Amino acid sequence: MRLNPALEVARKDLLSFFRSKSTLFWTLAFPLMMMLLFSSMFGGRGAMFTIAVVDEDGGQISRAFIDALNSTNVTRLIQFPNEAEAREQVLEGKADALLMISEGFSKNLTSGRAAKLLLYTTEDPQVRTAITNMVKGFVDAFSEEYRRRALSELERTMPPSIPAGGMTLSREEVIGFLETFARPVKVRIASIAKPEVTSETAAYWGEKGHWITVMLAYTLIFSGMVSAASLLAYEKLLGTVKRMLTSPASRWSLLAGKLLGGLGILTLSQVVLVALTILWLRPEVNWTPLLIPLVLAGDLASLGLGFLVVELSPNPKTANEAVVTVGIMVQFVSGLYFPLEFLPDPLRAVAEVIPFTWAVKALDGLLVMGRGLESVMVPVTYLVVAAVIFTSLAVALFPRWARVE
Repeated sequence: MRLNPALEVARKDLLSFFRSKSTLFWTLAFPLMMMLLFSSMFGGRGAMFTIAVVDEDGGQISRAFIDALNSTNVTRLIQFPNEAEAREQVLEGKADALLMISEGFSKNLTSGRAAKLLLYTTEDPQVRTAITNMVKGFVDAFSEEYRRRALSELERTMPPSIPAGGMTLSREEVIGFLETFARPVKVRIASIAKPEVTSETAAYWGEKGHWITVMLAYTLIFSGMVSAASLLAYEKLLGTVKRMLTSPASRWSLLAGKLLGGLGILTLSQVVLVALTILWLRPEVNWTPLLIPLVLAGDLASLGLGFLVVELSPNPKTANEAVVTVGIMVQFVSGLYFPLEFLPDPLRAVAEVIPFTWAVKALDGLLVMGRGLESVMVPVTYLVVAAVIFTSLAVALFPRWARVE
């Protein structure tokens, strides 16, 4: 395959990219608008509720309770020395609720008696319900952890066997009875409907590092397909596709030039979008050279899929519409903007086999979770195989598509 024709096609496509306002919008402006929208709604909001706290106990366990509640990132706790000052904050609208930790909270828990909390909320029914459910859920989780640690400590200090009513019980049997007494009914709750926006999903959008993933994944899912459509459809509209076929360059050379031009466009957009995201959000992420093969494989798969969708379309206008439709669908089922748990089971099963879903997971694994080579080997392989399949089909269909008016 001669390289000069491919480089010439790539140079021409790069110049055409900057002349296309619609391509510039979908490639650069739209993802920035999405990032600003979601980060301002969730990431920039911080805590969802402000709770005034009065700790009348002042013990070690009450302080641990406050620290744990404050670490959820759902609430912002402000401590006050007395109930009167805290109540005033709620009445003035500076706090959404008042949480009273009664005196003896720590002592009661360590002596086997019930500890008491008192929660006051505003009259707003939505805020009242949300805060009440959140605090109850947190208290249940805190109580469960406290019971687990207390039983663990009891099991550590308990003798191997304990006589009881003419029989001898093992340490494990006693602990089992105590666990049943402490929690006689265990309820597992699962939703069969679409999940609601909870602290976990808000954290998904609020995780600043995830927005680097979003910017990279957006380009390798959507921008790549839009660029591919622009590169091919533009040639069709100008009537230059047939002349390309009559040139001495091979079909692979022509498509290679298109791929090189698309890679140049995607690399430029990725650099710009990531740089602006860093300047806006200043996320703390794990930069690693493993990002290069992952992003490159994703770009090639996206461009190949874009070429294929264009060539399966009857005309340039339909091609652009088809590419945008497919790109948007892939974005929203790949875990880019919403957790996969939002999807119904059949759609989630489809999402799991889409190569770009694997790319999003791998990007988050590298950037946010600090994972290593083992987290990208399978996704990169999957994306490369997808790129080869998509591009090979596009090369095979290219002559037929070019000749159809």
